[in-house]
Amino acid sequence: MATIHDLSNTLNHWTRRLRIQRAFKWFLRGLILGLALAFIVGVYGLFQLILLRNEFLAVTLALTLIIPIIISLIAYLWPVQPIHAARHFDRVFHLGERMSTAFELHQTHSSNPLATRQLEDAVNIARKIKPSRDIPLQWKKSELAYALGIALLIGLVWFRGEQWFESARQARAVEQAIAKEAAQIEETIQQIQANDALTEEQKQELNQLLEQTQQSLQENPSLEGSVSALTTTSEKLESMSSAQTEQMSQALQQTGSELAKQEGGPLQGVGEALAQGNIVNAASELANINVSELNASEANQLANQLDAMADSLQSTNPQLAQELQTAADALRRGDMTAAQQALQDASQSMAQAGQQVAMSQTASQTAQQFNQGAGQIMAAGGSGQSQQAQNDQGQGQQANGQGSQNGQSGQNPGGTGSGNGSGDAQNQTGPEAGSNPINQNNGPGDGGQESYEQIYAPSLLGGDGNTTVNLPGSGQDGDVIGQGPTDPSQPGQSLVPYTEVYSQYDQFNRQAIENGDIPVDFMSIIRNYFDSLQP
Repeated sequence: MATIHDLSNTLNHWTRRLRIQRAFKWFLRGLILGLALAFIVGVYGLFQLILLRNEFLAVTLALTLIIPIIISLIAYLWPVQPIHAARHFDRVFHLGERMSTAFELHQTHSSNPLATRQLEDAVNIARKIKPSRDIPLQWKKSELAYALGIALLIGLVWFRGEQWFESARQARAVEQAIAKEAAQIEETIQQIQANDALTEEQKQELNQLLEQTQQSLQENPSLEGSVSALTTTSEKLESMSSAQTEQMSQALQQTGSELAKQEGGPLQGVGEALAQGNIVNAASELANINVSELNASEANQLANQLDAMADSLQSTNPQLAQELQTAADALRRGDMTAAQQALQDASQSMAQAGQQVAMSQTASQTAQQFNQGAGQIMAAGGSGQSQQAQNDQGQGQQANGQGSQNGQSGQNPGGTGSGNGSGDAQNQTGPEAGSNPINQNNGPGDGGQESYEQIYAPSLLGGDGNTTVNLPGSGQDGDVIGQGPTDPSQPGQSLVPYTEVYSQYDQFNRQAIENGDIPVDFMSIIRNYFDSLQP
């Protein structure tokens, strides 16, 4: 005798088959969705220059595999009510509502003989059905075509997008170089903060400038923006350094080396500190000298040493040299009070000189660091390679020119002169000069002067010679720029305000910087020029 349990087992078996069919169908749809998302994300990443070749492959595989698996699992685990499944299978297997009726009768009239007979009939019919044949696992050809088409597009991007991947690699290299430079700036700020030779005002001035540069790198992490920020800061730092201060530092260090050799001398400690470049400590050692404890021989030796220091610093630090000379003169007079006061004044001047030297050296080193950082960023963006190629090309052209010149000079080894001519390689002998005298009524020559010939070169300076620059019209009839019979000696008139074309030339300048057409040494000059013209 059949029971409702038998019918439920059969229904559960069919339901599992239905879940597998549903998961199979939605797996292909999820594959289409995953491929489409992989294509969109990949192309967007390439246009934004944020995906490398291996990252593009990883994103494509991840989206292509993960999305269909997730969607198929959702389709398989989606709950199915038994009564709804029974009605579905009645329609699929053409059971004439036997399954749904058996479940409904069992819920309301389970002990009715009619319900029992109807249940037996439903079970018998259900046992004859083969779900693997009537619930097939199949894909639609149109969906397969969509998946294949999107996969071909992804493959086309993979094999034909070498330029995109290379641009993304350069952009990633620039990003890493900028991040490295920002980290180095942070390290420099900490070093400046820990430098005891600098005053608090000097530390604040330097750190404020470096923090502004660091913020500029974060706000505009592009190649042109970062290089511009670094070169601008480098110029400001170079203005803080002084060649005279460096000369004073060298003079102090050289004097310190001489004093350090005089063992047992009153200024031996001062000389050792100066020889090591620690001017602030040397100033402290100078202030600690007590002239009242010196005997006559030591006072005379100290006066001689102070004279030597004053002579070496006369051109670089006249004030310090004068104070040292004053102390030496006071020692020779025996005025120890005046000598001690002069040493204290010299100590303060030396400490200030040490702070100036520390400021100049720190600014100079940091400026050099920023210039190197700008060059590394440009090299990361490929500009260094293009610049090197241009240099190699220029050297090759120069070599060719020298070779041509040497070849021409070799053709005429027997004489000197200039001129143009043509002829065969064989020697030709002209007719002998006549016996008639030269006419003395020769007129004066033109002195090499010729009429003005207008030259027009529609190309950008520093370009490859193939780019033609066409300026937009002014919008006024009859205003023609750069044409007509003009004479450079006569004053002209500009018919279009430069503010209307400034943005176009500024864009050319930025592109030239990004392409590496402008050497690093000239970038600050050109950038300052455009900044001065900015409306």
